[in-house]
Amino acid sequence: MLDTMHRQIRRLTLAALLALASSANAGVDKVTSTTVQPLNTPASAIPVEALLDVAIPPFNDGLDLTDEDDAVFPEVRYAESIYFANQLAKLMERSGAWGAIRVTPTTEVVMDVYVAGTILKSDGETLSLAVKVFDTSGRQWLEEEYEHVTGKYSYDRRLRNLGDPFQNVFTAIANDILAARERMSGEQAARLRQISELRFAQDFSPEAFSEHISRDRDGLLKIERLPAENDTILQRVHKIRERDYLYVDTMQDYYDVFSQRMHLPYQDFRRASYDSVVKARQLRKQANRRMIAGFGAIIAGIYGRTQADSRLQSDAGMATAAVGGYMLKSGLDKKQESAAHTESVAEMGSSLEAEIVPQVIELEDRTITLTGSVQAQYQQWKELLKQIYEQERITP
Repeated sequence: MLDTMHRQIRRLTLAALLALASSANAGVDKVTSTTVQPLNTPASAIPVEALLDVAIPPFNDGLDLTDEDDAVFPEVRYAESIYFANQLAKLMERSGAWGAIRVTPTTEVVMDVYVAGTILKSDGETLSLAVKVFDTSGRQWLEEEYEHVTGKYSYDRRLRNLGDPFQNVFTAIANDILAARERMSGEQAARLRQISELRFAQDFSPEAFSEHISRDRDGLLKIERLPAENDTILQRVHKIRERDYLYVDTMQDYYDVFSQRMHLPYQDFRRASYDSVVKARQLRKQANRRMIAGFGAIIAGIYGRTQADSRLQSDAGMATAAVGGYMLKSGLDKKQESAAHTESVAEMGSSLEAEIVPQVIELEDRTITLTGSVQAQYQQWKELLKQIYEQERITP
């Protein structure tokens, strides 16, 4: 009986010591390598009249999808929502497959194609995005999730020509959108441009254009009839739409400047976040192993003391329990170290707040003071455009 008990103690103690030793090697993390994915271009040149304009609103920050265990900082996610949209816009421009590609305040800006993204995960190591693409008629082109896990070499400053660690995510999105576009004929594309024009006209003059487009049984917009090319109301709407383009282009300048100013501090943040995520995972592994081993050693030590027939055996049980107590404390210390390391990223994230302050919009002959969020500002701008339209209608 006593020999059996001694063997159990030895097994538990050995397991505890092996766990302690293995935790020392838990700092090695998998290194991934990345092959840059090529950006696709159209199989054949697209006629100017069939080039579709694309709106990419700032991505949904996805904060409602996170839980308390996620090290997500609202100020960083807000910045990322703009940065990612602008990254995708610039990449799609390079394909030569589209008309104007703009980061827009909302999907209420009338364009031919809309790309709506949601940030599912972004921690420097993994980027996961949900993307939905639909056109001005309401027809959905695609709905997919994209994810990429990067390695430490993506942040190695010694490597020249270091691109964005997650460029492949945006390339994959751009290529899929282009593939959907190439399944469409030139006539279908030109039809979408006409629907966009009529949508904008209907918004400003519903009494004149309410019968030009309608929705079918599937809820998709279709053209009932086209207005005459010399329609005076349509010509006034065209002028208003040019002003709207001017505002959206001004906002694009803001998004461009914002992304340029954000790039370097954001890459530093990403690098620190990557290190934090990897380090926190390593520390959690070490902590869990040490705590499990510690509990085992304590149990073995207590059992040994209660079953001991001699002082020597009792001392051995106390030593085993002491080893377990040390390992349990070590595990708890690792847990705290992990939490402290993750918290340090929050301090860096808060430094990005200075980069995300909206700017006053300067327009051709006036400065428009628009308050609130970018989305609220666009609503105010649309109201101002409607006032201008009414004034021009009354004053020929």
